[in-house]
Amino acid sequence: MAIASNQPQTTTQITITQTVLPAGDGSHGTPDPVLKRVFTFKLPQGEAEVTQTDYGHPGRMNPCYPQRIPGPLQ
Repeated sequence: MAIASNQPQTTTQITITQTVLPAGDGSHGTPDPVLKRVFTFKLPQGEAEVTQTDYGHPGRMNPCYPQRIPGPLQ
């Protein structure tokens, strides 16, 4: 027997992009390439973006940092 729910359906979309910035790129200036990940969360209340890089120590990822978090999601 199925249980009916009056709860509205919500959709969440998560996108992860990964880019390698070349050594000496103007956005970081280090002598090593920098790996950058961007996590995008699309929710009914807005779109949030969080970034992560291995800036400063290639191959070891730094903590994630919020870049854009809409008020309703804070």
